[in-house]
Amino acid sequence: MLNFRPLSSVVLILTGLALAMSGGGAVSVAQSQAPAPVVQVPPPQSTPPSAAVPPAAPAADSTAGKVIVPPDTTIALELRNTINSRTAQPGQTVYCVTVYPVVVKNRIVIPVGSYAKGKLTEVKRPGRVKGKAELAVVFTEITLPNGVTKSLRNSSLSGYGDSSNQGFSSKEGKIEGEGTKGKDAETVAISGAEGAGIGSVAGISSHHTGVGAGVGGIAGALGGMVYVLASRGKDVVVPAGTNLEVSLGIPLTYDEDELAPSPSDSSGPDLGRRDPGPGL
Repeated sequence: MLNFRPLSSVVLILTGLALAMSGGGAVSVAQSQAPAPVVQVPPPQSTPPSAAVPPAAPAADSTAGKVIVPPDTTIALELRNTINSRTAQPGQTVYCVTVYPVVVKNRIVIPVGSYAKGKLTEVKRPGRVKGKAELAVVFTEITLPNGVTKSLRNSSLSGYGDSSNQGFSSKEGKIEGEGTKGKDAETVAISGAEGAGIGSVAGISSHHTGVGAGVGGIAGALGGMVYVLASRGKDVVVPAGTNLEVSLGIPLTYDEDELAPSPSDSSGPDLGRRDPGPGL
């Protein structure tokens, strides 16, 4: 007699056999159909907005709050101490005061009465036969009446006012002594004339007037020549009160607080109260 199992059991058995037979292929299909692994790419980091860069500050103006006297400005001076090439020595101090104000942009920067100091850089005596005396001056500093002092580096003597026959070389900044060529010739001529006169007197007594004059003239001329050769030319003498000019080689820079305030009252000097006269 046949034993029939329940239908549910049969279904389970058949299902198991089918899975067993196709198990390997199912696994491979499952593997082939498995989705590719997802690589997590980190999102790009958002760059923070750049901080606002302040605009570059403008370069500081080195001339702000300053008053500049430009190069080549001429400063008029008056010499306070006499200079003589006979007694002067290189390095000797020269003292001057300003006699005219220096103005920058309608403002007096260097007033009258400021002090300038310099020195002699060269002293040359005149020669016995030729060569003039020479003095070379450079200015080293200028001092305002309030005491502020600035260097006058690279300045040069550009003007020399004198009523004598002494010369001046603005290119070299030298004061030159007076030439003596004409004076030397005059000395020889006078000596010759005096000698001729003396010779004439001596010739009268010996009845040889012409010979005596000739001999005396030659002797006098020779004496004059000896004197010229033995003596020097004229020394340079620059008396106190002589007007000089100095030209700036570099600018002079003053801070505002180094300068005296500009006068606010330009009404002029006080002339005093006018007398209205009698009965008024």
